[in-house]
Amino acid sequence: MLELMKLLLGITDNYKDTILNFYIEKSILAVKNYSCLDIIPEEYNNAIVDLAIYFYKNKDKIGITSMTQGSRSQSIVDGIPNSIKAILPKPKIKVVGEYVL
Repeated sequence: MLELMKLLLGITDNYKDTILNFYIEKSILAVKNYSCLDIIPEEYNNAIVDLAIYFYKNKDKIGITSMTQGSRSQSIVDGIPNSIKAILPKPKIKVVGEYVL
């Protein structure tokens, strides 16, 4: 996943590998929490890379929901963007405990 992320970002050196790996791990955790899965199937690796790139590119905008600069206004998605959610497995419902009559 790291090599694909670097390729998509146009990064050729290894100086940012630790930072990029951080965003990959953050993306894996976000996908696990969103989908309620303990293990993410390999087929979703591209979605994880997409999310890691999104987190990396928007690292300075965490917690900001909208920005205005002159006459331009921009809304920022907090969490996983809908375009990435659309390619992830649908969230599962975890049942905790037992139902007793």
